[in-house]
Amino acid sequence: MKKESTEQRLERIHEAAVTLASRRSVDSISIYDVAKEASIAASTVYHHYPNIESLICELMKGIFDDFIHVLEDSIVEDQIHHWSDINRMIEQGFVDYYRKSPLAQHTLLGQHTYASVRTEDARNDLLLGLKVEQIYRRYFVLPELPKDVNIFAIALQVADKVYSLNFRQIGEIEPEMAREAQVITEAYIGAYLPKILPKVN
Repeated sequence: MKKESTEQRLERIHEAAVTLASRRSVDSISIYDVAKEASIAASTVYHHYPNIESLICELMKGIFDDFIHVLEDSIVEDQIHHWSDINRMIEQGFVDYYRKSPLAQHTLLGQHTYASVRTEDARNDLLLGLKVEQIYRRYFVLPELPKDVNIFAIALQVADKVYSLNFRQIGEIEPEMAREAQVITEAYIGAYLPKILPKVN
């Protein structure tokens, strides 16, 4: 019988954790649960991850990488007529992603006690905020913006709060709440951007 490679073993562990996360809160998952789901010894999982938090944190790296693609894939250039169109496209892109990713839902929108995941999420929001600003500047000439905060990162965080409240209440993001997140973020960004912005030539 061919010996399983480290990469194959890690893939089994990751797939097991994602499967479990699609069924319940990540806070309720243990290393032993993952080992059972992956049909491997718990000691093997512990060899790679000292605790469940480190495993979830590793899985979130893939989610955060996906978010960069969500930003770019959400933009439909010939449908951008107003800066609010960018906000709408981006927020709809994240809603669509959350709906198809149970791990992202349970980890980023659900309740858990993993401080390292929250820290990485906040750090990633800042990176995403810079990417969003680049997208806006690709199509519009922006006015001078605050230097001490990134308004686009804050808008993303505000939207996530709306999605999180909805997810915790009913286990999904309803269309009405997706719309409300767009309304709130547009109002916030609109406090810094004039209603009409000149387009980039």
